[in-house]
Amino acid sequence: MLAVICIKWGEAYPSEDVNVLYQGVRDHLSEPFRFICLTDRADGLRPEIETADLPGTGALALRWRGCWPKLGMFAPGLFEGVDLALYLDLDVVILAPLDPIVAHARATPGLHILREWNPSIWELLPVSMRPDRGAQSSMVAWRPGEQEHLYLDAMANPDAAYAIAKNDQVYIGVRAHRRRYFPEGFAVSFRRHCVPHWPLNYLFRRAIKPRRAPLVVFHGVPKPSEVARADVKAWGTRNRPGFGPVDWVRAYWERGLHGTREANAGTDAQPRQAAS
Repeated sequence: MLAVICIKWGEAYPSEDVNVLYQGVRDHLSEPFRFICLTDRADGLRPEIETADLPGTGALALRWRGCWPKLGMFAPGLFEGVDLALYLDLDVVILAPLDPIVAHARATPGLHILREWNPSIWELLPVSMRPDRGAQSSMVAWRPGEQEHLYLDAMANPDAAYAIAKNDQVYIGVRAHRRRYFPEGFAVSFRRHCVPHWPLNYLFRRAIKPRRAPLVVFHGVPKPSEVARADVKAWGTRNRPGFGPVDWVRAYWERGLHGTREANAGTDAQPRQAAS
């Protein structure tokens, strides 16, 4: 069976973000799936979500660059009975069916991961001519059991892991067995592809909704929840500031909140412990 995995670690993301992601997956995936949240706090999650403790990453968790606790998802024995794990960051928005992504990952062995996007000027060139900036781990797919070394090697020698790469996604991209990039059309960057660069963003203030990409990745700032707020005035960075709520993100977010309210109605709203 397919398992969709997310990680909620620390205080960066509330349970609301997990619940909204679950609804997005449910709305855009046709085959049966388990949704498993690896977390150190399971409160507030809707009852369909399974939870499991996030395996520790020791000293690497304290490294300031990247999200090293993400390596915990490769720990042995986590996903028994799962033939494919699809990891999604909490700050993604799902706009189209995920089935092509799942089919692509199942068709070819190895670890499938996004390719880091290039600065805007390079986007004018074919992908094959752009500098390879390494992996981008907002979406990762793999067969459980095939990539356990990513966790085990890092735990055996954290300093060596950090010497190889200064953040988790570069480490995954460098050390994975049979690493493969997802096709370019599977995901876009919100800040690079949906928000015009300065000064055009002052003329074209509406964030562009992708026509075909299933996934929109909100890496860095802003987060989806920020641009979904009805009262938001401005967001983003100095080079790519945005203005006001983004209607299509707001609709996605409200759909997730509505689904959570329906799921919790008449239940004790307790998530299930994932079977190991």
